[in-house]
Amino acid sequence: MQKVRLFGLPILNTSKKEFFATLQDSLLVDQAKATLSIFTPNPEQVVLTKQDPAFAKNLQQADYLLADGIGLVWASRLLKLFGRLPAALTERLAGVEVVEYLLDLAQQHELKALVIGGRDYKGSYQGESFEDQSSLLKIGPNLYWTEAYQEKNEILPVEEQALAAIIKKLQPSLVFVALGAPDQEKWIVEHLQLLQSNRVRTAMAVGGSFDFILAKVPRAPQLVQKIGLEWLYRLIKQPWRYRRQLRLLAFIKLTWREILAT
Repeated sequence: MQKVRLFGLPILNTSKKEFFATLQDSLLVDQAKATLSIFTPNPEQVVLTKQDPAFAKNLQQADYLLADGIGLVWASRLLKLFGRLPAALTERLAGVEVVEYLLDLAQQHELKALVIGGRDYKGSYQGESFEDQSSLLKIGPNLYWTEAYQEKNEILPVEEQALAAIIKKLQPSLVFVALGAPDQEKWIVEHLQLLQSNRVRTAMAVGGSFDFILAKVPRAPQLVQKIGLEWLYRLIKQPWRYRRQLRLLAFIKLTWREILAT
């Protein structure tokens, strides 16, 4: 599949239909292949790559980088218009929609999926249970969740050991990492060997996707999604995110810098 090098990142440039067919083959047919890694950069994360070289390097190691934010599609069209790109992105590949598709596949074919990270996906906080295998909780058909780490910036050896034991015991086909960027991408890169040795077919950085899927946070209406203003809807629903949204201004500056570059 084609990719577009946008802001130094090889972003996948394909239709949703074609990508879903690739995911299905990878999950159900190509059993001998290594664990497939999927990251979902948005404008905020693109800005972060300019401040965090380690994050940029981790993104580069993904098998697929999806244009999760509509801002990336708009930026690619502007850069194409000004002759800075050979082709624009055809469409946005929203991470939450990819997760929903993979979950449907898992349910249809009775494959196990594991969510690592996130908060309160079971409906009640489990306290200190993260320190052993009892932190593994079933939250849906073939879907399991573990909070994994109480503090992702201060990971304890006992937590790592418990998580490795959970993955070895569960043998999930899908692993969704919900630790937030840049931690979730770093986790996948650093744990690929663990995932591959336990026959994980696909590992995906999902951010807050399960907040929508499990109805913790309402998703924007279809019309708002279609016109690319889902970020604004979420900001209205979660006004505490305004500091993160300020990075959109930095993204706009970054785009114009690319356009004006000699």
